[in-house]
Amino acid sequence: MNEGMELRFRRLTAICTEDYLIRYANKGLYNRALKEIEKGATAQYAFEADEVTCTLGDGTVCTLTDSIERFACTCPSDKICKHVLIAILYYARQAGGAETESHPEDEAKPGPADSSIAESGSETGTGAKNETSGEADRAGSDGLPKPDFGWLSERPIRELVAPFAASKVEEAAFRLRYREELTVSEGSLLVVRMNRSGVEVAFTDAADVSRALCAVPGADGEMYKLEALLRYRASLGLRDEDALAGQLSPVSAPPELLREFRGSIEALLGGGLARLPRSFAARFELLAIAARSGGLPNLEREARGIHGELESFFARHVRFSVRALLGRLSRAALMIEALERDIGPARKAQLAGRFRSRYYTVPRLDLYGLGAEPWETRSGYRGITYYFCCAEDGGVYTYTQARPAYYEGAEFDYARHYRERTPWKPDLTLRTAGASMLSMRSAKVSDEGRLSSGGSPAVTVPERPPVEAFDFGSLLVGSFAELDAAGGEIRLFGGRPRRLALIRAAAIESCRYDSGDQALKLLAVDAAGERLEFIVPYHADWSTAITRLESGRGLPGDGEFYVFASVEPSGVYPISFLQGNGQVSLKLDL
Repeated sequence: MNEGMELRFRRLTAICTEDYLIRYANKGLYNRALKEIEKGATAQYAFEADEVTCTLGDGTVCTLTDSIERFACTCPSDKICKHVLIAILYYARQAGGAETESHPEDEAKPGPADSSIAESGSETGTGAKNETSGEADRAGSDGLPKPDFGWLSERPIRELVAPFAASKVEEAAFRLRYREELTVSEGSLLVVRMNRSGVEVAFTDAADVSRALCAVPGADGEMYKLEALLRYRASLGLRDEDALAGQLSPVSAPPELLREFRGSIEALLGGGLARLPRSFAARFELLAIAARSGGLPNLEREARGIHGELESFFARHVRFSVRALLGRLSRAALMIEALERDIGPARKAQLAGRFRSRYYTVPRLDLYGLGAEPWETRSGYRGITYYFCCAEDGGVYTYTQARPAYYEGAEFDYARHYRERTPWKPDLTLRTAGASMLSMRSAKVSDEGRLSSGGSPAVTVPERPPVEAFDFGSLLVGSFAELDAAGGEIRLFGGRPRRLALIRAAAIESCRYDSGDQALKLLAVDAAGERLEFIVPYHADWSTAITRLESGRGLPGDGEFYVFASVEPSGVYPISFLQGNGQVSLKLDL
C-alpha cells in the first residue's frame, strides 16, 4: 500500500462534495451513482505510487488519481462516468463511517471486510498530521488540509491569465466596466456567482484558471472564467489594469522618433508659416509613416493632420485653420512628452491608441433609447446616429448608418434610412429602436460605445419606463446651472470626446428663427427660473422640422420634460425631446 497516494486520494474524496461532483459531471449522473450505492454496490481499492485501482462489484475497473480530471474506466464512456463517481462516493462514505463509528481498538485492528478502508482511517490520520504540522490553521477536523484558494489573489495576474489568448483576456477586462453583483461562497470549491449574468464559476484549489468549472460550454465558458477571476480580484481591491496593459498592449516609443518629431514641431513654431518652405510638410508625412511602424496610432493621426493643414496652407485653401494647426501641434507635443515619462503601461496604451477599433462581446446590455440625429460631413458622408443610455456603466451607446454621398448618383435619403429595419431584429425598425428599451444578449460593442451590426445578438423590447423613472447617472443634468458647473469629460490621454447631456427643463419660453445665424433658437427655462438657449442650425433636409417647431408644433406639452443635447463651446444643440413615455427626434420625427 502506498500511504502517500492514499492520503492524496482521501483528500480528493473529502473535497468531492455533492456540488463539486455535480459541477464536474451532472446531476443525473450523480444521482445514478448514489442509487447504485444504495442498491449495494461495493468497491475494492489498491493504492500504487500515483494512482488508485478501484474494482467495483460488477467487475468494472476504474483507475483514479489525486485529481478528478485524470481517470480511466473499462466502460465504453470516454468522459467521466457513474463508475468513477461510485468509486469516489463509496470511498468517502466508508472512510467517514470508519472515522465516526469505529472504536480505537478497531482502528488498530481492522476487520477483514474493509481492511483497506480501515487502514486508511488509521494510517492517513498520522500522515495528514505530519504533512500539515506546519499548516495547522489550514487543516480540517479530520487532519486533512482544507482547500486553499489563496492563489487567486496572491499570484500575479500575468501568470494566471497566461494560458488564455490575449484577445480573450482583453475582452474579459473590458467587461469589468459593467456593474455586476458577486456572490462568493467557499467550500470544497470557491464559487463566484455573477448575479446579473446568472453564471457561476467554481475555482478549485489547483492554481490553474483553465481548470475552473463553468456550466457554459466552449469559448463562452472560458470567457466567463476569466471574467469571474478579474471580478473576484477586483472585489478584493486588487488593481490589475497596469499589469494587463503591459502584457496585452505593450508600448515602446522609439526615442529617435520622438526627438525628430519634437524637433520638427519646434522648427515649425520657431520659423513661422510665412518663411516655411513647401517641402517642410513632407517631414510630417514621413513622421506619420515612422509613427505607424513604431506602433503609435494617435501620433500617426496627428502627424497626418499636421501635414494636411500645411498642404491646405500652401494651397491657400479656404478650409485652412491656424487654430486647428496649433491644436494638433499642441496635442502632438504633449503626447511626445507623456510618452517619454513613466506614466504606467495602462495610460501609455491609452495614449498610444489603436489602429482599428475592436468590438467585444458583452453578455447583457439594457439600453434606453434617447433619439436619433442626422448629419453630414464636409468630406461628403451622410448618416444617422442613434443614441442609447446604458444604466450598468452610465455610458452613451451609438449605432450609426453612414454612406458616402459624393459619388455621382449616390444619395442618402434620411427618411428612408430612418425607416429601415435593425440588423439585430428583423421586425424592429431603427426609428422604433431609437425610442424604445432594448435588452440585448451577446451584443458586440467597441471601446467607444459603438454597437456593431454583426454578431447576431438576441434582442427583446421590454416596456420602456418613463424618462423620469430611469437612472441616467451622470448623463442627467438636473438644472441649467449644473450644466455650466459640470463641464465636459476630460481625457488626459486621448481625444476630447463629444459632450452629450440629458437636460431637465420646465418649459419653452420662446421659439424664433434667427436669419442672421441661419438657425432656430429655442429659449427654455428650468424649475429654478434659469434660462438656456438651444440652437437648431438650418439645413435643407430638416427645414420642414424647423418650420414646424417655429410654429409651436412638436414642442413638449405642459410639465417637466428633458432635452437630449450636444453641448459644445458654440452652444447647446438639441437632438430630441423626452417627456413621460414620449420621445421626438427633432430633425427626423417632425
